[in-house]
Amino acid sequence: MGLQYVVAKRIFGFDKDKNVKYVAKSVGAGELDFDKLCAKVSRILGIHRKTVDLVAAGLVDIMSEEIDDGKTVRLGDFGLFRPSFVGKSTDTEAGVSASNIVRKRILFFPGKAFSQMLGNMSVTKMVVPDTDYTDGSSNGGGDNSNPSGGNDGDQGENPLG
Repeated sequence: MGLQYVVAKRIFGFDKDKNVKYVAKSVGAGELDFDKLCAKVSRILGIHRKTVDLVAAGLVDIMSEEIDDGKTVRLGDFGLFRPSFVGKSTDTEAGVSASNIVRKRILFFPGKAFSQMLGNMSVTKMVVPDTDYTDGSSNGGGDNSNPSGGNDGDQGENPLG
């Protein structure tokens, strides 16, 4: 499916005139959690699920230790993880110290496999359905006396036929 986007209206703070601008905003297509990822790897490789869990957890533990030591961790074609930070500027060289660091972070740089995938990934505009979600209709309104769409709870009606 690739990436999808919607058009979003923005007013940027650095724009003196506060003109309205339109930008493409990415829309997520869902999320694959750790358990499902491990299950997929287990199926593809034909190894026990718990083995995959242990290897992945061990990888994260070792990466955390090495990044905590200030090292960059390279995972082959997967990419590299580099520790970094965001700091505040000062007017003098003497004013720069560790207290100027406002946020620590880990930068990820995709490797060859991900770079190729990103280069080939399609980008399409998401089609937003024309639906009024207040009552579930697609005509923008209507009778809201029974929003669930089922019967009105009449016990005389036999639900099994």
